[in-house]
Amino acid sequence: MNVIQTDILIVGTGCSGLFAALHAPKDKKVLLICKTTLEESDSFLAQGGICVLKDPSDYESFFKDTIRAGHYKNRRQSVDIMIQSSPDVIAELENYGVRFTKDAQGNFVYTKEGCHSHPRILFHEDITGKEITSHLLKEAKKHKNLTFMENTTMLDILEEDNTCYGIVAKKEEELFAIQSDFTLLATGGIGGLFNNSTNYPHLTGDSLAISLRHHIALENPDYIQIHPTTLYSKKKGRRFLISESVRGEGAKLYDKYGKRFADEVLPRDLLTQKIYQQMKKDDTPFVWLDMTVLGKEQILSHFPHIYQHCLQEGFDCTKEWIPVVPGQHYFMGGIHVDAYSRTTMDQLYAIGETACNGVHGENRLASNSLLESLVFAQRAMKDLSIKTAKTCLNLENLIQMTMKDLDVTKYASMVREVIKKKKEGRKMNSITMSMNVDTLILQALREDVTSEDITTNAIMKGYQSGSVQLICKEDGIIAGLPVFERVFQLVDSKTEVTFFFNDGDHVHKGEVVAEIYGDIRSLLTAERTALNYLQRMSGIATYTRQTADLLKGTGIRLLDTRKTTPNMRVFEKYAVKVGGGYNHRYNLSDGILLKDNHIAAAGGIRQAVELAKEYASFVRKIEVEVENMDMVKEAVEAGADIIMLDNMSIDQMKEAVQYIQGRALTECSGNATKENIAALASTGVDYISSGALTHSSKILDLSLKNLKAV
Repeated sequence: MNVIQTDILIVGTGCSGLFAALHAPKDKKVLLICKTTLEESDSFLAQGGICVLKDPSDYESFFKDTIRAGHYKNRRQSVDIMIQSSPDVIAELENYGVRFTKDAQGNFVYTKEGCHSHPRILFHEDITGKEITSHLLKEAKKHKNLTFMENTTMLDILEEDNTCYGIVAKKEEELFAIQSDFTLLATGGIGGLFNNSTNYPHLTGDSLAISLRHHIALENPDYIQIHPTTLYSKKKGRRFLISESVRGEGAKLYDKYGKRFADEVLPRDLLTQKIYQQMKKDDTPFVWLDMTVLGKEQILSHFPHIYQHCLQEGFDCTKEWIPVVPGQHYFMGGIHVDAYSRTTMDQLYAIGETACNGVHGENRLASNSLLESLVFAQRAMKDLSIKTAKTCLNLENLIQMTMKDLDVTKYASMVREVIKKKKEGRKMNSITMSMNVDTLILQALREDVTSEDITTNAIMKGYQSGSVQLICKEDGIIAGLPVFERVFQLVDSKTEVTFFFNDGDHVHKGEVVAEIYGDIRSLLTAERTALNYLQRMSGIATYTRQTADLLKGTGIRLLDTRKTTPNMRVFEKYAVKVGGGYNHRYNLSDGILLKDNHIAAAGGIRQAVELAKEYASFVRKIEVEVENMDMVKEAVEAGADIIMLDNMSIDQMKEAVQYIQGRALTECSGNATKENIAALASTGVDYISSGALTHSSKILDLSLKNLKAV
């Protein structure tokens, strides 16, 4: 296979890829590739504008608007970096010839869009993205160290020992490898996976699928923004965006009767919900957007391209309302990166829409995307420029191994599946957390810190922000992530935890499970308690999953018992559920189980069952523990709902199940383990309860590593 060599490879030629290339050292060869043509990136399609910190007094408002739009799930450090960097980025763009709208005195004209408290958005007509990206491309073509390859598709990365050495690519029918010291993924969004999207159809999230193949951490792949207003059309293909700045300038939304039904400058996700609700109520495939209220002069001067496109679709937006419908627009999640756009793989960076640095949170603030892409593209190139790359010792062998079993046709389904899985992620009940778990966690923290963390206080004299990674040291099932996060938040409410997995996910040795950001003093103080919970719960979930898998296809449910660690029951029983098991009684108030001593105290099984039925509510089932066939028969005759076969032989249990014949549910109990579960299943019981799930599971080895100041 032919091999192309370069110092730096950038996959994608949108604004982030181009801006990164323009900041590369001039003595480094940079190769930029794109899937189609250089102009077919979503950066060219951005209409509204680009945010900027117009003066220091707007910082607090800009910051609050961003995190409020993101539902406070933003990474605050990243938001701060973006805002503080914005004036320099705008100045650089002007040096490249970008023409932002100015007044007669030569001052910037700022516009306002949804969820912005103040006008702070620079624009060029209604094609700001094209204005910026075309000038970046023009400038990049002047640089002799930059080379472009169009119609080139990345198939996979070349990875060994969690280090990236380049990619395997395809141009027309030719397969070849590109060896690079550093690789930057700037591959854009995922609009091609949707039927109704403002994105180019070739943007299908290939980088995400490749990351999944190589265990590169993803962050919030379910954070997908639907734009409230795209021009309704029955034609197939990409939907035309009606910029949010149209509504920011005063355009109105109407239902089929011509009545307003929502605040037009709500955050995009909230307004989208309102529009969907109105469409359902009106039984229409769209709602109306009235631009006529802006006046013909403003429409033609500020939104000339929207005007022209609407005319092509048969609508004169200066005279009539236009039909609009929500459409997939932007991807806030993506490949997890840090403040310098580093992924969890060495020598691999991700920038632009395919990356998630936490700026946008769960919902992007309008016109932050271009700014965020440029700021963190520059930081990526700044970081790699001072690094020395590792060298692959056997590139030919690595290429052959990469091509083995490669099937790019699965990429789209892989991305769809991870999005679906993240949306359905398992979490501990929030009420349980606040009413029960917090008290237990605080007790554990007080056990570890009676007066002070003397070691941390000795070396840390004051506040220092930092981050640390949660690393998996062996394969297993992760469980207890909400508890892990809560430990850090109870120590310091400002601590932020970013998870790359959900409870119940299978994690592999070496994978980064989470990154924790906050005061280094708090990270060090909470570390041991947080790990104690997570390791214990993950160990239980792992053992439970291994045991439950042996029961697949039998219809038998695996139950836990009350043989739990004192003060850990709420955690351990939750871990059993995460692992695929079921909870038996949570406590003595949770059900009636007549064991041998209860039966002896009552004078026999019949008497015990009668007393239980007389005392208990009619909704409660009566379970009786038996040890031989005589007791089985007596329990059936007494009307027991469930019969627990305790410490009986396999043959005895088979005989008991055959005798009961469905007149009661059956449960086998007593020393049930992963090793003998298959034999117990052969008896035909309905349930198998195992104390080993909680009392004999070993912990899953996890650790907090790579602490650094940020």
